[in-house]
Amino acid sequence: MFLQLALLLFGFLQLRCPASASNQFGFAGHADARAQSQREKVKEMMKFAWNGYAQHAWEHNELNSVLGAPHNGSIMGQHKIGLSIVDSLDTLYIMGLQEEYNRGYQWVRQNFSLDHVDDYLSVSELNIHFVGGLLSMYAFTGDSLFQSKAEDVVKKLLPAFTSIDSGIPQAMVNSKRGVAGPRPGAYEAILSDIGSLHLEFSYITEITGHLKYRNYVHQLRDKLENMLKPRSLYPVYLNPRTAAWGPYKMTMGAMGDIFYEYLLKNWLRSGKTNKQSRDLYQAAVGRILVYQLGLSLAGLTYLGELANFHVIRRMEHRTCFAGGLFALGASAYFNDSVLAARHLQVGKELAHTCHESYRRTPTGLGPDSFQFDSSPEEDATATGQASDQKAFRLRPEVVETYFILWRLTHDQKYRDWGWEVVEALERHCRTKFGFSGLENVYLQDGARDGVQPSYFMAETLKYLYLLFSSDTLLPLDKWVFNTGGHPLPIQYANKMFRSKKNVPEYHLEFP
Repeated sequence: MFLQLALLLFGFLQLRCPASASNQFGFAGHADARAQSQREKVKEMMKFAWNGYAQHAWEHNELNSVLGAPHNGSIMGQHKIGLSIVDSLDTLYIMGLQEEYNRGYQWVRQNFSLDHVDDYLSVSELNIHFVGGLLSMYAFTGDSLFQSKAEDVVKKLLPAFTSIDSGIPQAMVNSKRGVAGPRPGAYEAILSDIGSLHLEFSYITEITGHLKYRNYVHQLRDKLENMLKPRSLYPVYLNPRTAAWGPYKMTMGAMGDIFYEYLLKNWLRSGKTNKQSRDLYQAAVGRILVYQLGLSLAGLTYLGELANFHVIRRMEHRTCFAGGLFALGASAYFNDSVLAARHLQVGKELAHTCHESYRRTPTGLGPDSFQFDSSPEEDATATGQASDQKAFRLRPEVVETYFILWRLTHDQKYRDWGWEVVEALERHCRTKFGFSGLENVYLQDGARDGVQPSYFMAETLKYLYLLFSSDTLLPLDKWVFNTGGHPLPIQYANKMFRSKKNVPEYHLEFP
């Protein structure tokens, strides 16, 4: 009788817990007593956001958190491919939300596929969110389902490379028809798009042994390295057929950001052995410090944009990731303590500037873009008439920078600033069904945009949770986060690397 009961219990647990879950689900422990209540609050916010999506927009891509309905204007359109599910799985796993994770896991196992999508979708976004999210879960669990699903998506992206001879990938793919093309209304390739594939394509090669994936991105990077660049800077536009640069616009905001991020992170993820990535990163950001770094009249450090080498004193919310990037990149100057200290300091100053963009609004949340030098009082504020400038879209870049700088410095102010964001999100963005962005951060009771983007759960809440956790949870010397907030294991340093083939890297330099 006892044996029968034991077998019944075992069967019940097997039904409740998918094969992907290890004996110890998630990452137990790693609490920091100094910030335990803050961490639990962020976890509650994640559970609330997920439940709103699960109840009112399941398998659709994102939630309209004002109406309690699917939001069909997402980057993946109206196709039921579960963007928020795949994007959120690793956050649920990290936070130990097993019931929520199990439901997402079962949907991925039974339903996730791009075979039926007869539409052009972004190569970069498919890679960042779907491939990145699935690869994180493979690293966490070793479940072959995630490896298989990730490789399926990567195969769908390959026409972006094979449909053109220049080596510069097309921006969009139709996964049902197996064809690729440019962005609608824009023939040029975008620097951030073509720079957003390296981490994921390299890791999928290392866990499958299929060299072709990594070869595509290595050949692309070799090509970019050898191209003549105006003043050694990278314009954001590139003709995919002629491989010629387009108009001379340079930025570390939208259209440029991920390219620089992945130069550094590919070096880090290689166990600091990929010399090409490090050298390209140092050369690129070195020129950015010369041409784009500025100090406002009020003493705020900013990263401006260049238009035909004319500096536009404006930053986007997306540019705020650069605070964390420069701080993290200080390690690339291991043989020059002066340069390492300067890059860390630039990271700190940019974090301060981005915090000011939040502090100077009545809502405590920052605008989508902000300018400098119209007057000292208006520094780090949005004064333009464009409607989107004053919006807050639940974006992660500021809290990402706080998280990285907390880990590197343990300066309490970064946790304090992160908690200010949590409180502001609760006051102004929480709705009946989830969380919503704001149309104008300068209005206390302004309109909400109604969108709970998938990256809010994949990135914003994940970085806040990690900010209030112990450094032992996903330590930065063992994990690198892709641009969608999905952790990938560092080669040679992480037992969860799970490489099945000894695939040598290119451009190696062993310390």
